[in-house]
Amino acid sequence: DSLTTINKWTFSGCTGLTAVTFPSTASLTTIEAGAFENCTRLTQLTFPTSLTSIKEGTFAFCTGLTSVSFPDSLTYTGRNAFSECTGLTSITFPDGLSTIEDGAFYKCTGLTAVTFPDSLTTIRGSAFYGCIGLTSITFPNSLSTIEDSAFAGCTGLPSITFPATASLTIIGEYAFEGCRGLPSVTFPDSLSTIGNNAFDGCIGLT
Repeated sequence: DSLTTINKWTFSGCTGLTAVTFPSTASLTTIEAGAFENCTRLTQLTFPTSLTSIKEGTFAFCTGLTSVSFPDSLTYTGRNAFSECTGLTSITFPDGLSTIEDGAFYKCTGLTAVTFPDSLTTIRGSAFYGCIGLTSITFPNSLSTIEDSAFAGCTGLPSITFPATASLTIIGEYAFEGCRGLPSVTFPDSLSTIGNNAFDGCIGLT
């Protein structure tokens, strides 16, 4: 119960590992970069309520993961934290999360739906790049910035509607590039900038 940090690459490549469960009384606050990277048979993941930070590439290439539920204590997920977790189908984000970092769910091709917390303000570059299975996104009023290539290559995306009272001001370059199935987009009045090629290749837009 006294463990507060799991260091870099501690269990990286442990392909026989199937479950990681922390007791409710755990003191764990940080899982460092690559700690469980490429644990391809990991299917069960239960975080303690003390966890605040998941660093870069921590669970990258954990292709056996199907769902992730974060504790409300979590405030940071690093770059490529769950990159190419192709079996991942659902994510439950904590209410206090303000930023989804670069490439956090890059090419999670099995992901079908994402609901963001009301606290979210920024989705960084390539956060959901290549999530071809994604068919449902609910954006919160709090969201102000969608950075470059955040949803590029999400070919299954349906219509996108931002809340009328949304705070969105910036859609970055190539943000929705190659979203071929996208038929329509409804922008909020708050939007001030749409980057170059933001909807390049969205051949379904009418």
